[in-house]
Amino acid sequence: MPVTGETKRLALIGGGGFSKEIAEVAQLLGYTVDSTYSSQPSAQVGTYRGYLDELLADRAEFAGVALAVGGVSRAAIQARAEIIAWLDRHALPCPPLVSPHAIVSQGVALGAGAFVAHGVIVNVDARLGRFCVVNTGAIIGHDAEIGDNTTISPAAFIGGRCTIGADGLVGPLAKVLQGLKVGQRAMIGMGCTVLRAVPDEGVIWPRPDNPVVASDRG
Repeated sequence: MPVTGETKRLALIGGGGFSKEIAEVAQLLGYTVDSTYSSQPSAQVGTYRGYLDELLADRAEFAGVALAVGGVSRAAIQARAEIIAWLDRHALPCPPLVSPHAIVSQGVALGAGAFVAHGVIVNVDARLGRFCVVNTGAIIGHDAEIGDNTTISPAAFIGGRCTIGADGLVGPLAKVLQGLKVGQRAMIGMGCTVLRAVPDEGVIWPRPDNPVVASDRG
């Protein structure tokens, strides 16, 4: 069924629990979400219809595609990056999805495929990269930059003028204080408070005897 002027269907890539969050926001924005494409034969939203080859064959049915694979670990973020590269090669449209229950200030720039969940606050002139995820209740400060394919987890705080590099993860309840730079592929653990710059590939991990510690753990 080709897309018509009255059709606004969105295909999901990823059949896990995160796909339900993506689908809810998409539906609030007026999309119909009834088809999931996943590496596993399951779908928590709509009907499972295969994986990437099948999506490519079905592309004419959809107005766009949403990446619904959660970025909760290095392996998951790498898997997302590979799917993003595939989407780019095949020029599939991936609209940004912003919950109507989020607050997005003037001057905010949104990359293709970016996702902003319920209760998020994105302050003036922040920049959200392609396919980044800003999850429930997170706060992004003014002029902050969130890199492509980076996940900001629920209730995290990113201070004004921070730069968070691509392909990274900021864990739930973590805080990055204003003006700091976090490098590419960095991992910030749950509840950490980041007080200094973090290099590429850096990891900040909480310990009971030292609330902020850099390590080599992935």
